Amino acid sequence: MANRISPDLLSSSQNSNHRAFILGSGLQATKAADAILNCAKLKTELIGFVDSRRTGMWRYRDIPLIGNYDDLLRLIQNARIDFLAVAPEPQDFIDILPLVQAAEQIGVTIYLMTQFFQPGISKSSAVNIGGIPTLRFSSVPEKTVSLGLKEMLDRISALFGIIAITPLLAITSLIIKLDSPGPVLFKQPRTGKNGRPFLLWKFRTMTVDAEKRKEELQSLNEMSGPVFKIKNDPRVTRVGRFLRKYSIDELPQLFNILMGEMSLVGPRPPLPSEVEKFEPWQRRKLSVKPGLTCLWQTNGRNNVDFDEWMKLDLKYIDNWSLWEDAKIIVRTIPTVLKGSGI
Repeated sequence: MANRISPDLLSSSQNSNHRAFILGSGLQATKAADAILNCAKLKTELIGFVDSRRTGMWRYRDIPLIGNYDDLLRLIQNARIDFLAVAPEPQDFIDILPLVQAAEQIGVTIYLMTQFFQPGISKSSAVNIGGIPTLRFSSVPEKTVSLGLKEMLDRISALFGIIAITPLLAITSLIIKLDSPGPVLFKQPRTGKNGRPFLLWKFRTMTVDAEKRKEELQSLNEMSGPVFKIKNDPRVTRVGRFLRKYSIDELPQLFNILMGEMSLVGPRPPLPSEVEKFEPWQRRKLSVKPGLTCLWQTNGRNNVDFDEWMKLDLKYIDNWSLWEDAKIIVRTIPTVLKGSGI
């Protein structure tokens, strides 16, 4: 038999403002006990564990087993607790549901503390969906107000940027047209946020048969992973080299930003063919909107191997803030002026 509640359990410690039981006594329950006792703000005295899966003189951190499921309501009434911490093992949840409902009916505050899913990188938040309390896990930035401000700043900056550089766009278009046959702009399918495809716009810097010649140049690829890059790519035109050196070829992507497909700062959007070869952990870079510049562009670009590139993108996602975006933009400016490109 489990311990029966004793008179000393009815008196509250002077060092605590709250009294509580824990429903359960397994791994989830002991984790919950640790969390409660280590949370100074709660100032809670744990009276005991209530569980039908144990008997005898079981204790954890000097907190005793004081009864089984049938004893719960009587224990609550006798011990005058402030809340019930519900922390069963996943397989026991159905069994304890009627107990939780009964405790709710008599007005006891209930903390559901079971971790059915234990995330490694995700952050949790409580939301209400159509009246259903829901625990949300997300590995992307959750600063809703800041993200909304980022979106607004992106579009405003893109609009004013386009207006300011209209003469440069016109001159660049004319020079490209005079330098080599083919269209002024180059559009290419890219993979955006959550895998959604979009057309990325750039000034054309290569010959019109560049895509057809890609296969014959695969042996010259200087990047690891699925990315294809050659420092002295023979497909690049004379004007194209200049445009790439100072990142002028990227300027049409301001229209992608204005349309909400890209951001000023974010992981560079990959090709669909590259995404197909991503390892699972690398796909997390697709969880945010792609950008014109990011940590990769300011940390060595082509001198960084593919895995390190992906880690830099994930580092950006995990530490995102408007201040970090501002710092990346500031670091990008001298990179461009030095002709390192973005």
